[in-house]
Amino acid sequence: MSFHILHIGEHGCVLSKDRGLLVCKKDGKITGSIAMADMRALVLLSEAVSYSAAVTAALLENDAVILHCRRYKPIGVTLPLPRVYDARTALTQGASPKILNREIWRKLLHCKIANSIASLEELGVPCGALRRALSKSSAMDEARCARLYWRGYFPAIGACGERREPKDAASRPNAMLNYGYGVVGALAHRALIVHGLSPLYGVCHKTYYKNNPLVYDIMEPYRAVVDMLLYRFLLQKSFADMNGWTRYIGSQLREFRIARKGASLKLMDSLDVLASSLANCYKEKSVKGLWLPYINPDYEKISGKTKSF
Repeated sequence: MSFHILHIGEHGCVLSKDRGLLVCKKDGKITGSIAMADMRALVLLSEAVSYSAAVTAALLENDAVILHCRRYKPIGVTLPLPRVYDARTALTQGASPKILNREIWRKLLHCKIANSIASLEELGVPCGALRRALSKSSAMDEARCARLYWRGYFPAIGACGERREPKDAASRPNAMLNYGYGVVGALAHRALIVHGLSPLYGVCHKTYYKNNPLVYDIMEPYRAVVDMLLYRFLLQKSFADMNGWTRYIGSQLREFRIARKGASLKLMDSLDVLASSLANCYKEKSVKGLWLPYINPDYEKISGKTKSF
């Protein structure tokens, strides 16, 4: 089955449900339609989009999510109800096993740093310090690695003087990154729920009011992918083209491939594979089966036993 992410950016669009199809109309004319069963996410870029409760129910019934944005900033998400496929998975996750969670986080962080290196390599930025951190598990200091990463990333995309500030709405690079992370986060949220995991129980991020820590945890390896895609987009366009960026990131979620067992997965499908393997980790109380989305699979083999580069 081919899944799709639909972005609605024009004011005045009206969405309706017709015989299993999601239909979009503007000024009384049909502008397009798509099978509800093929939807993975609906991204509402405009607040002036009308749709009924029947549309919402049909999308949720087909495990699609609705991401709500204001001025291109994700502000909320509508999700299907959580489901539990195996009681052992839910009970183990709810117990927050410290040793298991620590091992899961170590692997997630390893993949995040490895993907950060792959991102900087594409940008042509030296990353020896990050390579050394990756090869020594004791040196995987997330905050330090992040500082090193952003120090090389922003100048390479033509944003000298910028730094990573998630709440800086005036910064176009940060706004573009926030949008990309928001879309991936909504899909990650969906994957966790569909595979029987509660987003409230984090592996490393802590639970607090209006927070879904497990979403942030499993998103970490994907942030560098969004960063890399922004670089590729800016090679062709400019920071001013926010509309173009929303379309580009939507298409790349289907077209960007992640290697897996001699084959490859679409980026959006890889989130389901990761969530499914994480659920099995809690079910089996073992980290051995955890699959992670390495941009460069060779970096998965680098561990603390490997010599520094």
